Amino acid sequence: MNLFKFNLTLTAIFVVLLFFQVPFYNEWLYGKVINVNNSIFDQMQNLDTSYRKAYRFGGSYLAYQDMKTKLTKMGGGAVTLLLPPNDYLKAMGVNDISMCEPAEFYYFTGLNSVWANSPDVARANWAVVAMKGKGISLMKIKSKPQLDSLITQYKPFIK
Repeated sequence: MNLFKFNLTLTAIFVVLLFFQVPFYNEWLYGKVINVNNSIFDQMQNLDTSYRKAYRFGGSYLAYQDMKTKLTKMGGGAVTLLLPPNDYLKAMGVNDISMCEPAEFYYFTGLNSVWANSPDVARANWAVVAMKGKGISLMKIKSKPQLDSLITQYKPFIK
């Protein structure tokens, strides 16, 4: 009976080791579980939720927070932000940030946002605009023709 338990234990260990040899699971193991940069002692020193979100979500989260800060400084009031498609950003040469879904953007910033193909796109009063060689900037939408012009620019890049 003890030999059977020993063989069963060795088989289980072998299966687990084989499981983590698959590249996807191996990357997860070394990226999330056995990560030297993610020690419990470092996390105990930084208990602030904004620090943890920035550490977990990275550069895009910081860019979204920066947009929120700029909009509040500009006196945005009730903001609904028009987000450009990611393909449009890549076509304009902006490769260091990608736009998330409006629901995710709300989670990160607390600001409402829409895509160009959203049914309530007419509520947008601010837009994220990309310019070749200059990156992205925020622009206040002052009129319906200006909004229509932005939507027309984004249409070829909407899937």
